[in-house]
Amino acid sequence: MPTFSRFPRYFMGVGHWRSIRRAAEALHVSASAIDRQILKAKQALGVQLFERLPSGLRLTRAVELLLVDVRR
Repeated sequence: MPTFSRFPRYFMGVGHWRSIRRAAEALHVSASAIDRQILKAKQALGVQLFERLPSGLRLTRAVELLLVDVRR
């Protein structure tokens, strides 16, 4: 199974918990595994996926718009 196939689960986890570390703990994987998947997706898509804020990670506006289209 290609490692990129894990990305949706990791992506949704980070979006939910607003933290790579907390998502990793909840998903029982290493934070570096999630970080690598996010970096691969960022490179493949050519867009920043998350903004780093003092309160945690937040989806960028571009990704929010993409999710609206995907959910339709």
